[in-house]
Amino acid sequence: MDKILKAFVDLIYGSNSKRKRFESKNNERVIAADASKGIITKQNNDITRGADWIVSQRAVILLTEKQIVCGKWQIPIDNISKATLVKIKSLLGVGQVLKIDTKNNESYQFGMQANDEWINQNTLELTVENGKVKTSTFSWIIRIVAVGYLIYLLLQKLGVISN
Repeated sequence: MDKILKAFVDLIYGSNSKRKRFESKNNERVIAADASKGIITKQNNDITRGADWIVSQRAVILLTEKQIVCGKWQIPIDNISKATLVKIKSLLGVGQVLKIDTKNNESYQFGMQANDEWINQNTLELTVENGKVKTSTFSWIIRIVAVGYLIYLLLQKLGVISN
């Protein structure tokens, strides 16, 4: 199921064509490519569900021998001070978040479907760990409001509450 979901998401984002286009335009070999959502965050920040991900940059993340490219962001490999790949299990399968800290104190998180290309590569020194996504206060509030609204609609439909 994980591979089917990854293939579907990659198809929507056009990951394979973006990989080929980047390689032909830049004369750089792409080692890994994935559909992703990316955010800039505080250094070594926990992975949380929250407002940052709502407005995240959605693009194909590319790992080359020289850099990580995702949409408008270009992160040279020699400017990365720490890279961690956190594997996450959810109801929809297995995903991963690539956490990058740079030497100039910028931090990024890239959420994507599980892909062994990231684990099997030798270009980026990477720590792999299992993790969980924490839920932010914002996320809890949105969920409570959504459930409350659904209950309201149900009670209205049953005639318990009138317009």
